[in-house]
Amino acid sequence: MQLTNTGNSNGTKMALGTIGVYRGKNKETDQPEFDNLPFVAYGAVSEYIKQDTKMMLSGKINTYIRQDGSQYGQRVVQMQVLVAYPIATPDKQSIKEHQSTGLDMDSIDKAVDQINVSDNDLPF
Repeated sequence: MQLTNTGNSNGTKMALGTIGVYRGKNKETDQPEFDNLPFVAYGAVSEYIKQDTKMMLSGKINTYIRQDGSQYGQRVVQMQVLVAYPIATPDKQSIKEHQSTGLDMDSIDKAVDQINVSDNDLPF
C-alpha cells in the first residue's frame, strides 16, 4: 500500500493511496495477480490507515470523469474508505503462550488438530 496523509482546502484530514486488490492466480504461471486501486479516506478514518500495516479497508467504489483536456476526459475509479481495520502490525509478535492457561500454543494447536467429530457426535 502506498499512502499520503494530507488535508483538503477546508482543513479536513485525508489519506490518499493505492492498494492492491487480489484478483486470483494466473492460470499459466500460478502466481498471484493484483489490481491497483486508488483510495481516499476522510476525517477520523484517515488516521487509522497506516503505512506498512496490513489493513482491511471497506467502503464504496466511485467513478467520475476527470477533465484532462482530451475530448472525453479520463475515467477515474476510486475507493472511498469508510472503515479501516488493521489486521496485522509489524511490531506485534505472535502469541506463544495461552493467556489463561500458560500452555504452549503449538501444543494446543496440535491437540485441536487431532480432534475428530463425526455425524454421530452431533445432536441434530
